[in-house]
Amino acid sequence: MDLGTYLLQMFGGSLLLTVFIEGLVGFLWGLRGKKNFILVILINFLTNPAAVLIYWLYRMYFAGTSLPVQILIEIVVVMAEALIYRSFAKDERFPIRRPVLLAVVANGLSWGIGGLL
Repeated sequence: MDLGTYLLQMFGGSLLLTVFIEGLVGFLWGLRGKKNFILVILINFLTNPAAVLIYWLYRMYFAGTSLPVQILIEIVVVMAEALIYRSFAKDERFPIRRPVLLAVVANGLSWGIGGLL
């Protein structure tokens, strides 16, 4: 497999799985309708590729355990997503209750399920 195909599968697979899981969490959280689902997708288009790239580069250049790095990356992602959700929660068109908890739950589930696969 050439590098381009590998990267497309790595980034695409991760993003699709993340959008599916976090979209489902958002739906269960009460984020329903087109604009809310688009918000979840756009947030993950912003954070997921960056997180995957940083982790991939780390694994390329450094040996040893990667769990602390994964956790650090996820903390930064949760913080970024929580800030975005919080800013949208101020708009009554986006019924986002407890945006920080939403970011923690959504990312915790997507990271955990992704780790099991």
